[in-house]
Amino acid sequence: MYAARQRVCRAACQLPRTARTYASDAHHKPAAPVNESFGTGSIAAVAAFFAAAAVFTLKPAPGEESAVSSMINKYRSRAEDWAETNALHTKAAEQAGFDRNLFENASNKHRYVNVTYPEAFQSHAPRNIQAGQLVNLDHVVEHYKKEHLKDEERKAKILAEQN
Repeated sequence: MYAARQRVCRAACQLPRTARTYASDAHHKPAAPVNESFGTGSIAAVAAFFAAAAVFTLKPAPGEESAVSSMINKYRSRAEDWAETNALHTKAAEQAGFDRNLFENASNKHRYVNVTYPEAFQSHAPRNIQAGQLVNLDHVVEHYKKEHLKDEERKAKILAEQN
């Protein structure tokens, strides 16, 4: 192993070495004069100064409202506006209820008992229904109409007896 090491060292010594170069050894031309301007920091400082001066000259006098705050207030909702809107909606709903009660209870004799959909008596999933499976329920609707008219006549008799 010692012999192999010696051979490697001799081979390494015989290899040509490159010469080292240093940056100080290079001969460069001097840099051309550059036209330097103000940096971005100095331009930003001058712009900030003029912006601050503009803000202080445009600020509203005491007791006045600025243009920015008046624009914000124009689009902001206020509690008074909501109270007025809610009062109008309540009044309209009460009037609608009064009108509906007036028209629906004008005559109890011809009042229709609304069974919204008579199929509710046979409510089930609408799949796999064979022809003729659903029963005609007109007689059920007529029965409940008659029950309603009897009930209304009974109520009318009670009111007539009280007066």
